[in-house]
Amino acid sequence: MDVLIGSAIAYFAVWIYELGNLAVLSAVGTQAAMAFLGPLPVGVSAVNPDPRLLAFAKPLQVLLCGAAMFGLLWSVRSKGLPVATLVASATLSIYLASSYWEVLSWVGSSSY
Repeated sequence: MDVLIGSAIAYFAVWIYELGNLAVLSAVGTQAAMAFLGPLPVGVSAVNPDPRLLAFAKPLQVLLCGAAMFGLLWSVRSKGLPVATLVASATLSIYLASSYWEVLSWVGSSSY
């Protein structure tokens, strides 16, 4: 059962990230749309009228996704599921590591 829950967390981690991306891009842009490859979302596109807003939106996306994954991590950890806990903590660390690239792009756009 633990491995099954861990597999479900890995699948839904993609959805959490892309839905967070869709929510943030919908807030700062127009015509946000999600692209799919089979049962998985593979990207989000939107028309962005102000690139400066995007620099603030992407770190917000990482915070939204990280908060959702932290809640999931907390719940599976309290149930004593080691594999699911490992998958959730690894996914959370990937989300947090992606914040580095998002902040790096913000620094680059604000230095011009």
